[in-house]
Amino acid sequence: MSRAYDPCTERYSQVYFNHPEVQKALHANTTGIPYSWKTCSDIVGEYWADSPVSMLPIYRELIAAGLRIWVFSGDTDSVVPLTATRYSIDALKLPTVTNWYPWYDNGKVGGWSQVYEGLTLVTVTGAGHEVPLHRPRQAYILFRSFLENKPMPRKMWASELNWSLLLVINFTLRL
Repeated sequence: MSRAYDPCTERYSQVYFNHPEVQKALHANTTGIPYSWKTCSDIVGEYWADSPVSMLPIYRELIAAGLRIWVFSGDTDSVVPLTATRYSIDALKLPTVTNWYPWYDNGKVGGWSQVYEGLTLVTVTGAGHEVPLHRPRQAYILFRSFLENKPMPRKMWASELNWSLLLVINFTLRL
């Protein structure tokens, strides 16, 4: 299976989530809504009148309540760009606990993370708006780290560390 984006994913999910047995298993559409499920539904937007203009006040409330908050973003998200997420978090003026650092998956950079007082921001390299769709393995690592209350993995594999050490030794010997 290709790791490239499949433009038919939306169609597949619409067909799948409209199967009655799938809806039953998910305890969805228990009231018999007369229209089909869609990935992006205008119906929600038309009837959702109490949505906040900004999530920042809600983040402040949750942080004040002592809840752990992780915000994650694909670094190729064209719907909610990473730069916009970073500007929003900066507007909270939270003290930085751990400055930007790369996190790793199988020895490769999976993204970057910064820990603030009360909030952690995690980016996922090569992921778009729906991180689990674009980078399921990295999304799993992110969710697992959150659930285990651990930071994103910082260490490279031993083989990479040995290679890095070899380069340092080789460089030092040449001096």
